[in-house]
Amino acid sequence: MMMMIWIPLLAFVLCLLINSSIKSFQQETNHHHHHHQQQGQEGGSLDKKKNNNHNHNTTTATTRPNIIIILADDVGTGDIPVYWNNTSGKVVMPNIEQLAQKGLTFLDAHATPLCATSRYMLLSGNYEHRGRGVHGTWDIRYENNQFLDHQLSIAQVLRDGGNYKTAMFGKWHMGGKVPLTFNGTFNRAKILTHPGHDWSQPIHDGPQDIGFSSSLITPNGIQMAPYSFFRDGYLATNVSDAITWKHGSYDMPFGTSIIQRKGDGDPHWDSSAYNMILVNETEAFIDHHLMDSPNDPFFIYVALGAVHGPHSPPNRYRDGTPIFGTYPSSHMDMLYEMDKAVGSLVDIIDNRGIGQDTMIIFASDNGGVKPGNRDSSKYGHNSHGPLRGHKGTIYEGGHRVPLIARWDGHFPANEIRTKMVSIADIYSTLCEITGIQKPIRSAQDSISMAKYMFSGNHTSGLRKWYGIWHFKSEALREDNLKIVRNHNGATNEKTLEIYDLDNDISETNNLRDSIDRQTMERLVKKMREIGPCPTFDKETPFQLEKSSDEIVGCDFFREDTNRCHLYNVGELNCPTVCGRYEEFCKQFHVDDVVL
Repeated sequence: MMMMIWIPLLAFVLCLLINSSIKSFQQETNHHHHHHQQQGQEGGSLDKKKNNNHNHNTTTATTRPNIIIILADDVGTGDIPVYWNNTSGKVVMPNIEQLAQKGLTFLDAHATPLCATSRYMLLSGNYEHRGRGVHGTWDIRYENNQFLDHQLSIAQVLRDGGNYKTAMFGKWHMGGKVPLTFNGTFNRAKILTHPGHDWSQPIHDGPQDIGFSSSLITPNGIQMAPYSFFRDGYLATNVSDAITWKHGSYDMPFGTSIIQRKGDGDPHWDSSAYNMILVNETEAFIDHHLMDSPNDPFFIYVALGAVHGPHSPPNRYRDGTPIFGTYPSSHMDMLYEMDKAVGSLVDIIDNRGIGQDTMIIFASDNGGVKPGNRDSSKYGHNSHGPLRGHKGTIYEGGHRVPLIARWDGHFPANEIRTKMVSIADIYSTLCEITGIQKPIRSAQDSISMAKYMFSGNHTSGLRKWYGIWHFKSEALREDNLKIVRNHNGATNEKTLEIYDLDNDISETNNLRDSIDRQTMERLVKKMREIGPCPTFDKETPFQLEKSSDEIVGCDFFREDTNRCHLYNVGELNCPTVCGRYEEFCKQFHVDDVVL
């Protein structure tokens, strides 16, 4: 009897503690708000049904769904039980399994090999080099975020075109400018406490500037400073209270908080509470939305901290479930907590009776962690299944990610999809489903998979190619064929490899010496064409904009190079005139590729 009373009491206390841990954040942010307003393939399991013949209900612009995207961090397909016939991972995930049973599981879904570039890809519908930096933009420093001025995020499109109420909670990791005092200078080591930083102002080019009307974010997740939340762009910590955290472990209310790198932060920072705070924020936003704007749809992007390092699982989850020490590694404990967080987010939807009105998408930003001290391979847990590579590589294990989507009464339940898709495609997919026109100069690498989600028979129009880049290495998927140009930065060794993934999912049998020259040339040409360093201009005239009848050639841009910034087709079709990465491409060009 005492145990029956204790468990719900503990859950209630945990929730109170989490809320109190951010109370000072909210109070400080309210002050800032007031100030601001004054100023103006193989491996499917669960016996899923492949490509069901039934056409499920589609939607129109008058029945726009709520949308919640849950993005995990450093979670590979092998970490999720519904992949690879549940033979790879050792962590039970009943909530994610139930999500898959009620929705679609994509077996050949892709992101980029790294964190920041995938976050830009998801929200922009673009390959990473379409943005401000060829390798993405990461920390908040002295430059704008990765979005170019003409590019609109999916949050902006849904907000402005569909009256969506938009929110983001969690890891930002797409850059932005630290606000400076008059004549102030940027100091990365003292990002909160440096007198040249003016934290009465918001981060410039933060989530509030790309379409998120509400947000609670950390610029770099839990892995590095600033160790503080920002609400709607404003620092949610009193600057006078900020401290410099040293590397180490700290006993906090919810568990052991770990600081991997010295840096400024909130005195109450607790990395073990991170995911629970995001769940609480999501719940509060939805409840407020249902009371305040019940007739409008919402779009929520939840970027979890799990399972990026430092691996600091809470002692207990917010419902009282023990987390820390449940598995032999903290990495596995974090995977367990991630499933609990996903379950909480889904329960928030289901318990409010809006399951048929809400599309839920779960994905990861890149492949699983590299085998070694921080993963769980020595305990028999494999984050990659049979895939070669891991986070930070251009092999399948680096960029093939879990992707699960559920929309009750619209998407079929318990089905798999085997065709190649990308998290970049979510942008165009949401535009098609909501009936909102995709902006002309945005999401140029996004291809809608909406019809394919409603029915596995609708495979026409899906992507045929997918490019992958990681610094000086690159790869291209053309259906089952994959060409890899791998550059070893340590040895400067370059290799050219070709694999048939239908017969060699582990990328072990290099077909370079047996593939015909025509196929090789086609793959190399396409890899060049869509990459950051195209080597030729388009010789035939092309349409200036999709909505325009004006036909131009590269001379149009040579006459006035300012036009390169106005029309993205200039960079696509006339790289010798409009290319933005000249210095990088001098080192990157593949004159060493021998066909």
